[in-house]
Amino acid sequence: MTDISIRPLDGEERLDVHYNHGMYAFRASPPFQDKEEWAKIVRERKGVTCHALFEDGYAVASAASTSMTQNVRGKLFPASGVWGVATLPAARRKGYSKQVLSSLLSAGKEAGEIFSNLYPFRESFYERLGYVTHPLPIIARFSPSALAPLLGKDFVGEVELKLIGDAFETYREYLTKMRLHTHGMAFFDVGDKMVAQQNKLWVALAKVDGEIEGLMLYNLQGEEVTKFNFCAYRFYSKTGRGRYLLLEWIARHIDQADRVEIWLPPYEHPETWLADIQVKTESQVRAPMSRVLDVANIGGVEVGDGNFSAHVSDPICPFNDGKWKFESVDGRLQVSKAEDSDCELTIQGLTALIFGTHDPQDFPLRGWGNPIPEIQTVMRGMFPKLCPFLHENF
Repeated sequence: MTDISIRPLDGEERLDVHYNHGMYAFRASPPFQDKEEWAKIVRERKGVTCHALFEDGYAVASAASTSMTQNVRGKLFPASGVWGVATLPAARRKGYSKQVLSSLLSAGKEAGEIFSNLYPFRESFYERLGYVTHPLPIIARFSPSALAPLLGKDFVGEVELKLIGDAFETYREYLTKMRLHTHGMAFFDVGDKMVAQQNKLWVALAKVDGEIEGLMLYNLQGEEVTKFNFCAYRFYSKTGRGRYLLLEWIARHIDQADRVEIWLPPYEHPETWLADIQVKTESQVRAPMSRVLDVANIGGVEVGDGNFSAHVSDPICPFNDGKWKFESVDGRLQVSKAEDSDCELTIQGLTALIFGTHDPQDFPLRGWGNPIPEIQTVMRGMFPKLCPFLHENF
């Protein structure tokens, strides 16, 4: 009989398993990337938890997570970003990924994490494990010449240009302030400063009276001068002044780049920025997914009036199973155990409510619960639809 065990990994053992599993699962091979070059960066990562499943003493499946802090409906929560979920080919189709994820999430709950986030290799697989898909961030493409009218305007403020390694702390500080008012936004509690110090990105800071009102991370791609691609992987502004300072900065590259690519949150509408911009948008490759990890501790989020109870079921976190009451107290959610329930609700349905991604009427159609129309109305009043934006890529 095959001996199966799951346990956490640390130190060099964690690095060995990550390297062997990750290189095969997520990269073209052979050859593998140089291990010492890879390990030099990975050793510096903080807040990482890794669990592996062993088959007769040999690690055949693994998953990792890194601690995050996440804004969910106006409250900051401890959360995690799950990554590196991999199973070696000979051990696939045995349910090992599900088992190792269940172990990892249980450890996360014990560590105080309330939500879990990931980028899926297949959405349907992770949906079965309780995760719900967010709206897709977008990529906007247009010609920099469309921004030429901005060059003749007298803008208040200035753009300061730095390399990401020099501006890393400033960048993190901006994100921290942005997270306070951006639903769904999360990033790793300890940033990857070693990667930043490779200085592969410019940081443009839009400043007005010394205050940063917008920020853009970008590089110039291509081989032929005048035909570069101006690619901005982050484009954030908290004011209109900040946005147009950054757009005017892009316009200054008209003679250097012949195309612009900007990665944007799903709530942005670049077609409205300027007349005749002729922007073309497409979805980014993957949408993030999230799930409630600890039902008992999601209280404190901003909600509308109302209350209901539900029998919650969770496929891989049985500690969430049971009857729960959800009620608004002074505009904040309060969660407690209930003696009875108004409806059945899967963890997917509850997650969709909390993040605001789906209407409760969808739940019976998705297999996420059976709230009757009256309870659906209560749910809508308590949890209005929102557009979450995760920010962190991993």
